[in-house]
Amino acid sequence: MQAHSTLAQHIRDKLGTLSQFPLLESDCIRLRGLREEDIDGLYRLFSDPRVMVYWSRGPMQSRAEAEDYARNILDGFGKRDLLNWIAADPKTDAMIGTTTLYEINPAHARAGLGYALMPEYWGKGLAVEAATLALSYGFLELGLHRIEADTEPNNVRSNAVLEKLGFQREGLLRQRFIHPDGIQDSLIFGLLNSEWRAHLSAQGYAFEPD
Repeated sequence: MQAHSTLAQHIRDKLGTLSQFPLLESDCIRLRGLREEDIDGLYRLFSDPRVMVYWSRGPMQSRAEAEDYARNILDGFGKRDLLNWIAADPKTDAMIGTTTLYEINPAHARAGLGYALMPEYWGKGLAVEAATLALSYGFLELGLHRIEADTEPNNVRSNAVLEKLGFQREGLLRQRFIHPDGIQDSLIFGLLNSEWRAHLSAQGYAFEPD
């Protein structure tokens, strides 16, 4: 019980010290905080039927919806239960998608993972790269014990991304979302801190001593 409460407090403390979105970066992608000019990018991303076909809602119909989405990003950061990064090209800093740790729950050391890329950036390994940055932040910096994800079962691309990252398929929730194109099932994935560390170690990542 003591270890559990200490972990929860550690996560709360880490989140509480954030004055802005943590900047995460690799050679091919950057995760940064939201800017005013990103609202048009959010609308372009989430109004695209190709992006939204497997989401739990239909495409955005107006820029006002993107403005609401941006407000939710900032509100979630204010509450420290949502880290919704803008995924950007590190050379130009232009938005190419989003990457999210959502429903961050210190009491259970748990969060969800989400990501979306503009279609012209699909098939380049960028979703894996962006998710790797977010997962490493969640597990290694915040100290989360578990990160979850859910997909529509027919979303082959997203399922492949999660499995490449080491997520395990854990179950199917039937008829979970009502989408404009029909009722959707939800495939649940889970990844534990120890599994992520093993995944990184297998790729040659060396951990510093505690």
